[in-house]
Amino acid sequence: MPDDLMEATLAIWAAKNLPARLHVGATARLLAFAEHDIQILMAVGKLTPLGDPAPNAPKWFAAVEMIRLAGDKDWLRKATREISKYWRHKRERRQTNPLFESRSNPVIPQPVQAES
Repeated sequence: MPDDLMEATLAIWAAKNLPARLHVGATARLLAFAEHDIQILMAVGKLTPLGDPAPNAPKWFAAVEMIRLAGDKDWLRKATREISKYWRHKRERRQTNPLFESRSNPVIPQPVQAES
C-alpha cells in the first residue's frame, strides 16, 4: 500500500474511532453487507479473518484492510456479484429439489405399497 494511501486510510480509521480488529457485525456495517454475507465472502476467498480461527470461533478482521476494501470499487463489485451468485444458486437448488415445493407446503414422499 503506497504511503499516501496508508496515511489517508489511517486518518479515516482515526476519524471513525475504530479498533484495530473488527468483529463480523462491525465488518458487515463498514462494508455495507449483511452479517450473514460475511460468511459467504469468507467462503469464496474475498475476505480473510485474522489468524487461523477454528470454524466455530469468532472471526476478527483488520480495520485498516476493511477500510481499504470499502474504498475499492472493483472489490465491492466482485463481492456483490459473489453474494448474488450464492443466493441465485441457493434459490435454484430449492426450486429443483422434489422434496420441497415451498417452506409452508412441503411435499412428503409417500411410501410405495407393494401390490398383492
